[in-house]
Formats: sequence, structure tokens, C-alpha cells
Amino acid sequence: MSHDAFRRLAVADRILKEPELVEHGAWPRTCTWLIRLAFEHGLDDFWATHDPAIAEVTRRAQLLTLTRTIDQDLGSRATELWHTLSRAAHHHAYELAPTGPELRSWHHDVHTLVTTLAAPPKRTP
Repeated sequence: MSHDAFRRLAVADRILKEPELVEHGAWPRTCTWLIRLAFEHGLDDFWATHDPAIAEVTRRAQLLTLTRTIDQDLGSRATELWHTLSRAAHHHAYELAPTGPELRSWHHDVHTLVTTLAAPPKRTP
């Protein structure tokens, strides 16, 4: 598995600790995009390893497949997280940027998801 997801998370973590690294208050959206990219890389790597044909379909279809064929709970949590990150990543003049605690929570959730997807499958006896 590539380490792109973990690299994106490391950069987001650094920005969360030092927001002044990104000019003009753009750090919340920058972190959101990095966290979302980490999610995407982790999911892409998972499908490339487990079912390359699924890696070629839309993100929505990948999430549905994860929910229906791999793990219901994991897929549901991943789908909810994906939609949350997608909404937060797109700037709307009438919405506030994500807060530091929200970003830290999403960072943690994506790190957990990517780590889970990167783990070798559990074998049953």
C-alpha cells in the first residue's frame, strides 16, 4: 500500500499544529482537502489491492460496495465521513470554515479508516 494517505495526514497534522503555515486564514479548507485526499488515497489503495475493478468506478459506488461486501459498519462510517468532508471542502460564502476541533476529529477518523483498510484481512480458522 502506498503511503500517500499517511503523507497527506501528516501535512494536515502539521498545519493543524501551525496554522500560520498557510496564508490568509485558508488553513481550515487546506486541512479539509488534505484529509479528504488522504481518505481518497486510502480507499483507492484498498480497492487496487482487493478488487481493482472497483477502483475504476465512482467514489459513491466504491463506498456502497464497501458497505455491502466488506463491512457494513465500516462502510457506513466511511460513507458518512466522505459526505462530511465533501461538504466541508467546498467553500460557500454563507458557511463558516471547519473549526480546529472538527478538523482534528476528521483527521483522527480518516487515520483510523486508512489504517483499518491498510491492515491485512483477518483470517477465520
